[in-house]
Amino acid sequence: MMKAAIRWTLLAAVYSVAGCVSLLPETAPPKPRYHISADDAATLHGPPVDWSLVIEDPRTTRIYDSVRIAVSTAPEKIEYFAGGEWADRAPRLFQTALAQTFENSGRILAVGDRTALPVGDVVLQMDIRALHLDVRSGSPASNVTIYARLTDGKGMVHAARRFSASEAARSERADDVVAAMNAAMNSVITEIVSWTFEEGEKAVDAQS
Repeated sequence: MMKAAIRWTLLAAVYSVAGCVSLLPETAPPKPRYHISADDAATLHGPPVDWSLVIEDPRTTRIYDSVRIAVSTAPEKIEYFAGGEWADRAPRLFQTALAQTFENSGRILAVGDRTALPVGDVVLQMDIRALHLDVRSGSPASNVTIYARLTDGKGMVHAARRFSASEAARSERADDVVAAMNAAMNSVITEIVSWTFEEGEKAVDAQS
């Protein structure tokens, strides 16, 4: 009888532990990760330039310097999108897409960040002021604002301009959100590339 009682006690303990384990939450599936695509530069063709361009790492706050996709839910309030995230830090992805767009234009051979191109004739510096999904109006839309400066890398500013774009998202699904973010960023990237070619040419001519 004593052995039977012990056996039943052990079996009850095993089933109790098994029951507890089954109640633990399952591991959440990984979030989909997205990149920022370069523009195909179909509208940016023109004469080649004979100067080099360094694209410095964009400056921004910790709000946007993240793999998380920022969402503006109220004035001065930022949360983060739960349905997906960037494949790398957002400023780094933007910088890479911008450099690739310059290359896709076929007008410049020497372009890159400080790692790829330590010294250049013209330096592009950028401040990311907005890079988020805005849901405050009830209709989700991307919001991208970049302040850009062309300098000689030594303190002289050749030109400066603010670039901004917005694109409505079809829904708050991850694919639709990222498509809207990409559309707005491509619009800004195209404008920055066109402006850089124009103002960079002026700056180099003035220095020669």
